[in-house]
Amino acid sequence: MSSNKRSMQQNVDNMETLTDTVVNFQPAYDPSETRLSIQSQKEIRVKAIEAISALSDAKRIRNDFISLRTDAFAQLDPVVTRVINALRIINILKQTLDEGESIVRELRNKRASEIEPLSKNADGTEKEESPKTNKKRSGSFETRIENFGNLVKLVTSIEAYKPKEADLTVESLKTRLDTLIQVNSDAKAAVAKAKAVKDLRNIVLGADKTGLYDIGMDSKLYVKSAYGATSTQYKSVSGIVFTKMSKGKITGKMVVKNA
Repeated sequence: MSSNKRSMQQNVDNMETLTDTVVNFQPAYDPSETRLSIQSQKEIRVKAIEAISALSDAKRIRNDFISLRTDAFAQLDPVVTRVINALRIINILKQTLDEGESIVRELRNKRASEIEPLSKNADGTEKEESPKTNKKRSGSFETRIENFGNLVKLVTSIEAYKPKEADLTVESLKTRLDTLIQVNSDAKAAVAKAKAVKDLRNIVLGADKTGLYDIGMDSKLYVKSAYGATSTQYKSVSGIVFTKMSKGKITGKMVVKNA
């Protein structure tokens, strides 16, 4: 668990400790600010637990969809290479082949002068590109989808393009395009969802006045005000630590000090 997660969980745990402590001060523990009441402390703790759990779930789902997208796009370059080679061996106009090769360069995010021919195996076949090379040739997911769509449109328009390899047929390429569109859409939606859930968690834990941090710190200040800085009551809560969050990050531990 990261230090940030530990600190947030510590805030939640310490809110329970604070509540369990001040409940023994009743009926004297009676803040005029209802947000500092024992009931409010209990409610914000439950909300914080739910928010932290929801973010954990959202991140897991986000990572799963990102992995699916990564895997789907990792298979694209080898297929594109095979498609362009299939075009090179059939009888089509040079202009049509040039268009296909231009699309492939766009897919690889390279200018024509930067494209290096693939090295050959001993049998004369082209070697697969390394992941590092593929990464360098990758544009945005949307751009790659657009360019692959253009390649699919091109081969669809070529009557002579009739490969016998099942994964190179026009229908298979269309299916692959649909898959890329879907996995990218799913990943983007999952990323947006995780961000929204994270923003909500940050509000629950760190919003001014109504967040768990401020409720915890201000509850301690109320005890200090109601009973005095040297009172037994304040001494019992003064060491309960809450950690400040700022812009979604932990900024440092803050404890109300005796004054």
